[in-house]
Amino acid sequence: MPSAPPVIVDLPRLDANIRRFHRATAAAGCQVRAHIKAHRTVELTSRQMAGGAVGVAVHTARAAVRLAGAGVPDVVVAWPWPDAWRFPLFAEAAAQVPRCAVHVDRPDAIAGIGAAATERGVEVGVRIDLRHAPAAAVPALAKLTVDTPGVRLDGVASYGPTATAEEIRDRYEVGRRHAQRVVAVAEGLRDAGIDCPVVSVGGTPTADGARSVAGVTEICAGVYASFDGGLAAAGACSPDDVALSVAAGSADLLAGCAQPWDPAVEWLPAAPPYQDRLVPAHACPLAATLVNRGIEITVVAGDQQVATWRPFVAPDRE
Repeated sequence: MPSAPPVIVDLPRLDANIRRFHRATAAAGCQVRAHIKAHRTVELTSRQMAGGAVGVAVHTARAAVRLAGAGVPDVVVAWPWPDAWRFPLFAEAAAQVPRCAVHVDRPDAIAGIGAAATERGVEVGVRIDLRHAPAAAVPALAKLTVDTPGVRLDGVASYGPTATAEEIRDRYEVGRRHAQRVVAVAEGLRDAGIDCPVVSVGGTPTADGARSVAGVTEICAGVYASFDGGLAAAGACSPDDVALSVAAGSADLLAGCAQPWDPAVEWLPAAPPYQDRLVPAHACPLAATLVNRGIEITVVAGDQQVATWRPFVAPDRE
């Protein structure tokens, strides 16, 4: 293994994390949707899919197309973009991704995506984003989706953040209460005669609570594969589970990697056998930094380097 590679992933830890998270989610009767924001690599996405993920979540149509080219058949653009110039891109993605859906939170997005999809002869799935759409507007958004050619109502989706020290401490209850609210919205739509097949709840730290709620069909999470120092410090995983580390001499890569509930801490010491390395408090900003600087991730198993992975970004507009 090269001396002090800037960023490494411990592959046995990574694979063990994937197996454990997927097994717990399947035992609860749910499926995993793997969000790529915590690592931004095709290779780790492929491992999550091979481990049983139903699909992945991304932030752009171009990322959806890239992952479809790598064999991922089910991709959700998990952000309710309002920009009309994006709507044709979503339709183009639907022509290349076997099952493609996008988050929405307003009527004009539903109408615009439907028009673009109809023009191209495709259908785009729609998930109403409950984090952004006003609760009172959800029934009308669902009905509009059902009545609009070119789109289908996949269901509802929401992310339950843990932004404060209190929320991360009470993460099980935060996840449970949030999932109950999302399930209640889905049940309200069904009571109104509107089919709502997917109830997707996001977040690694709140996943245990979300999985405890009957009616959740999907857990959308990403950092469960590598974990990070912030989650280990909060007790959401063991320090020995954290698979991602940075050389002490490359600590500048960890600038901006603090968790929202502990903004003063950007990194923590890594657990054995990586005592000379650091782990990010928050993995997602590190992934973005690696993209910006063109730095690859060295993948190790024991004392052997087995691969290198290059994080990517695929913006819809350069």
